[in-house]
Amino acid sequence: MQQLCQIGDFSGLAKLAEKAVKKDSLNAAALRYLGIANLFNGGAGDRYLLRAAMLNDSDAAIWLGVLCEFGNHPKGSLLPSDMFLQVDLMKLRQSSHIEYPIEVHIETHAICNAKCSFCPYPTMARQGDRMPDELIDKIINDLKAIPKTHQFLVSPFKVNDPLLDKRIFSVCERLNTQLPNANLRLFTNGSPLTENVVEKIAGIRNLLHVWVSLNAAEKTEYETLMQLPFEKTLSRLDHLHRRVAAGYPHAVVLSRVMNGTSGDAHFMEFVAKRYPRFQCFMVGRSDWAGQVDIGTKKRVLPTGCSRWYEISIMASGKVALCCMDGEGRHVIGDVSRQSVLEIYNSPEYRKLRQFTFSRLAAATPCDTCVY
Repeated sequence: MQQLCQIGDFSGLAKLAEKAVKKDSLNAAALRYLGIANLFNGGAGDRYLLRAAMLNDSDAAIWLGVLCEFGNHPKGSLLPSDMFLQVDLMKLRQSSHIEYPIEVHIETHAICNAKCSFCPYPTMARQGDRMPDELIDKIINDLKAIPKTHQFLVSPFKVNDPLLDKRIFSVCERLNTQLPNANLRLFTNGSPLTENVVEKIAGIRNLLHVWVSLNAAEKTEYETLMQLPFEKTLSRLDHLHRRVAAGYPHAVVLSRVMNGTSGDAHFMEFVAKRYPRFQCFMVGRSDWAGQVDIGTKKRVLPTGCSRWYEISIMASGKVALCCMDGEGRHVIGDVSRQSVLEIYNSPEYRKLRQFTFSRLAAATPCDTCVY
């Protein structure tokens, strides 16, 4: 039933859940799935959700709460994805993430060799800012206050390519050694992935993935978009792909920021054919909290935001509202003067996680953010 729910086969889910309920009328999970299926099939799903909640099904209770909150929205204005996203956010609200972040971004050096048209970096006023070693150590020390039972992510980047900072492998080693409950992420445009760098990355422990922002499958589009040499990047990805095929210890993701053209489908086909060992991920185009012109008006989601459960530290030590605040126009703290958790649990920031149901009810820039 869970799989049918995840893929959105609500007709199939209704049949399977109804069969399970007929067999056992006290099957709370089946009642919950029957309620969800009826909800998206145009029926009255709340009565099944209520029965499941009365049987102590906590997920059903969350669904009822979300339905109640969304009850004031105009009919037809919500998408199924809105409901599922909000349910996931409500689960976060009830977890340890309310006090401790899901992800911590640490931008050690605000430098990148690409000039992507969809990114704020090319016009960013804080290009070149470099975080002092002492501040990096202070941040890591702050993060030791997170209980060892709380798993979280550390991403040593923000609006930069972390592989251009020669200290990055030393930083990752310190993170591995001092924060055993943290998984790391690495993000790059791919051009710095020399054979030597690829082998150094192999030695990083607890690395969730190497994420490569490739964005195009054709030379002209790539070089116009990224202003990097296409063949050079592909040759380095070819080498990395051979390493993955031979048993490289980390997953590799190739991503594209979508533009709504046939190039989106072509990119997925290109990755599947040339790099079958890599994962492919398509990213929605964002205006970076109003800092990038995306040329079209997009829908602001009527939900909360998972970014409220992260903390985004710029190379200066100042903390941006979120990773989408690339320029750092909305500062919520400074790790050179405060601890990381003090900033994360500051009253205004915590209020977003604890009490703000929808970004539409939040202050600027959340109420206009299309991420």
